[in-house]
Amino acid sequence: MAGAAASDPGQPLHLALAGYEHEWPADFEAFVARELIGRDGALVARLAELGEAPAFLSASEVTALIVNANRLGLKGKVALRECRRISPATAVVVVATTTVHGLKDALEGGATAFVSWPASPEVLRRALHSGTETTAPPSGPSHPERGGVGP
Repeated sequence: MAGAAASDPGQPLHLALAGYEHEWPADFEAFVARELIGRDGALVARLAELGEAPAFLSASEVTALIVNANRLGLKGKVALRECRRISPATAVVVVATTTVHGLKDALEGGATAFVSWPASPEVLRRALHSGTETTAPPSGPSHPERGGVGP
C-alpha cells in the first residue's frame, strides 16, 4: 500500500499539492517550501485535478496530499474517499481561504485535516501529520448529528 507514515513527525515530508497554481494563496507554496518541507523533504507533485490523486497515490510514497478547497464538490469527495482507501497512511489536508468554504465536502470526503489559510507553521505541520493507518471512510455520504456540519 502506498503512502509514507504521516503520523511520524521525525520523518521527512513528501508532499503533493492538488489544485491549479492560480488557486493557491500567493504565499502558500513558498510557505510550504520554507516552513514545512525542510532539507530532507520534497514537493513531489503538483496535480491540477484532484481526480489525478488516487492514481498518483497508488504509485507514490507521499506523506500528505494538500488539496485546495476549490477542488471539492461531488467529484472531489469521491476522489478524497478513493485517496483514503488507496493510501490510508497519507494525510489528506484540505486548505481553504475561508473557514467554511469546502468544510462539509472535506469532512464527507474523509479529509484527515482542514486548515483555514493563513495558518501558522505549527497548525499546518500538525495537519500534515494527520494520516492514519485506520480504515478509509465509508463510501456513502456522512450524516452529521444535530449541531454538526450538514445541510
